[in-house]
Amino acid sequence: MADEQPKIIIDEDWKAQVLREKEQAQVKQPEEPTEAAEDSEAGDDEAPSTFGALIQSLAAQCAFALGLIAPPDTKQVMVNLEEARYCVDTLVMLREKTKGNLTPQEQGILTQTLAELQQVYAVRAQQIQEAQLRQAGIDLKNPPKA
Repeated sequence: MADEQPKIIIDEDWKAQVLREKEQAQVKQPEEPTEAAEDSEAGDDEAPSTFGALIQSLAAQCAFALGLIAPPDTKQVMVNLEEARYCVDTLVMLREKTKGNLTPQEQGILTQTLAELQQVYAVRAQQIQEAQLRQAGIDLKNPPKA
């Protein structure tokens, strides 16, 4: 009975099958990771860094400076034309520096956002100028004759 030790059977076929499956998976995947894969590896909590996200961030800062967005803790809107002009100028600079390097969609987002912010900036600047003239006692309907 000493000769009757339990026989251990090692199935080597599964190892070969796993190796084949790994090789097939590598063939199906691209050699270089895509941007989306890199972004997901960077962290799920972070928003993807895209040109559109940059434009949205600058537009939000500009909208806040123009008084389109009020701070959550106040009911009063503050307008800061200098900051708004800086944001608009930054977007203009981005348009010039990226000319010819953007996708049509990115170019469209930048152009539309910039046009809208420039229009609101012009209206706000005019409103502030009119308010300053009223405070100075100048009647806008009947301006003083020179």
